[in-house]
Amino acid sequence: MRKGKVVHISACVDKFLSKSSFNPDGYALRVFFDGFVGPKISRHAQLIKCSKDTVIILVKSPVIKNEIMLMRRKIIKAINSFLGDEKIKNLKIIQE
Repeated sequence: MRKGKVVHISACVDKFLSKSSFNPDGYALRVFFDGFVGPKISRHAQLIKCSKDTVIILVKSPVIKNEIMLMRRKIIKAINSFLGDEKIKNLKIIQE
């Protein structure tokens, strides 16, 4: 056990979240992803990362990639209304 100064738990959580790729908004977006794109598309696509202003989606087929490209503005608008802020500006789609 290390001896040192006492640190509040919120400081520890903030430090952990800043260093890891996990953030609360990204987790919530992964959980509710099928609500943004619909259940049919969410079976063939998954949200893999939510960075500063970009959401990265992994798709399994070029047909689904095209569908998401056509729905890009609608998805970004739905995500931003879910987050309550204009945080997301880009949508990047990666095909397996």
